Amino acid sequence: MVTLEKSETKETDADPEAIQDGGLAAGVITAREALFQAVSHLGPAAGIIILAPVIAGLVGASSPLLLIAAMVAVLLTGLCVVSLARKLPSAGGYYTYVSNSLGGRAGFVTSWSYLLYDPPQPAFILLATGGILQPVIEQQLGITIPWWLLTLVLIAIVTALTLLGAKLSARATVLLGLFETVVIVAYAVAVLIHTGHVSAEPFAFPHVDSQQSLFLAFAFSVLLFTGFESAAPLAEETVAPRKVIPRVVMLSILLVGAVWVFVDYALVMGWGIDKATGIADEPSPFFTLANVVAPWLWILVAFALLNSALAISLAGVNAGSRVMYALGRAGLFPKSFGRTHTKWQTPWTAILATAAFNAVLAIGVGVWLGPVPGAAFIGLIITLGVIVVYVLGNLSVPVLYWKRYRPEWNIVRHGVIPAVATAILLLGLYYSLVPIPLYPNNIVLFFVAGWLVLGVVIATTLWRTHKAEFESAGAVMFSGDNAGEEGKDD
Repeated sequence: MVTLEKSETKETDADPEAIQDGGLAAGVITAREALFQAVSHLGPAAGIIILAPVIAGLVGASSPLLLIAAMVAVLLTGLCVVSLARKLPSAGGYYTYVSNSLGGRAGFVTSWSYLLYDPPQPAFILLATGGILQPVIEQQLGITIPWWLLTLVLIAIVTALTLLGAKLSARATVLLGLFETVVIVAYAVAVLIHTGHVSAEPFAFPHVDSQQSLFLAFAFSVLLFTGFESAAPLAEETVAPRKVIPRVVMLSILLVGAVWVFVDYALVMGWGIDKATGIADEPSPFFTLANVVAPWLWILVAFALLNSALAISLAGVNAGSRVMYALGRAGLFPKSFGRTHTKWQTPWTAILATAAFNAVLAIGVGVWLGPVPGAAFIGLIITLGVIVVYVLGNLSVPVLYWKRYRPEWNIVRHGVIPAVATAILLLGLYYSLVPIPLYPNNIVLFFVAGWLVLGVVIATTLWRTHKAEFESAGAVMFSGDNAGEEGKDD
């Protein structure tokens, strides 16, 4: 068994003997690459560029404080993922977690909800990127690059990288994640230097017009962190996953959370504390502020946003396709989804299906609503889907440890933390539904409700005739790590 120390200092090639029945390549992803898989999925640049103005519009200059509060809250859900990943490392991710705890039916409903969350991420982020960058490029350079062209080119790049192998796409994720993190932090430093002063006021409790504004800002801040667990489905390809994946989960939240707090603080200080609520009224506040600081700074922000979009899409396709692979391998999806390429050892059918789906979704919704409103439409679907997934995962912790690992049961870690984390997520769900959004986003509510009901019906029906497949998918099918050598949740 490869140790964590070795994984951090030496890149491990796949062991052909560890690849069973044409499965995923074992041990090809190092600890560092798994970390940046999660970091890139969070999107250090794109996430804050897209959501910081919304949060500031609700709580003004206190948005950095809300981000800190959200980071603490998400760490609670992260601890739940840590408890699960130490016992159940698998490409199935949340499906494996829930099916081994709450049963095969609940596991399928989790994956059914997951399809609302991770697979549409590339379409969401590339639509938003196209909608933001097209007018900026037109204004700065006088060149028109259609949003749909940016979308299709980026989808093609993501597809090629992920098809060529998890090792290649993981390395690309490391480089892209480093680049965008450095750029967005450098941008924040430049803004603070130009501003010429600092203040502790952004960390004071906000004075808001209504309590709903405060909780809604908190909900948006929590949702900003979705994707921290994206390294979990790569467990079968990661060295020493029972040690690496839990550490990756917590480190990704802390690292990206620190970057977001710093960048958001710079945005508030650069814009002006007394005028911070007006950030939401500006179409592209990060670019507006960049032009004030330096006439060339917008170029770095544009590259960071574009790079972040590519990195998020890479992480999304990697994670989403491997969950589809696990379900296809178990017979709950078409068998073709459970096949890997003979040379690259990647789930090529699932990857191509994910790419085609995102291309159709992005172009279709973008033409219907426009790129930015279309991204908001898809984003609402993702929001509802991820809350369902996280809640089911959190509820799995007490059940799993009470039923199968009772000697390790801890009332705080396996009882209180999952309960508090679930309450926070349900709070976010509530303020996603109340008040009911206007057209066309109100369509999302009916679509998601119908999707979940359909998933329950399918799970109930399939359980009667395909119980063995449910149980097979719920098992930890893992190569390259001793299945009997479980991590201790301490």
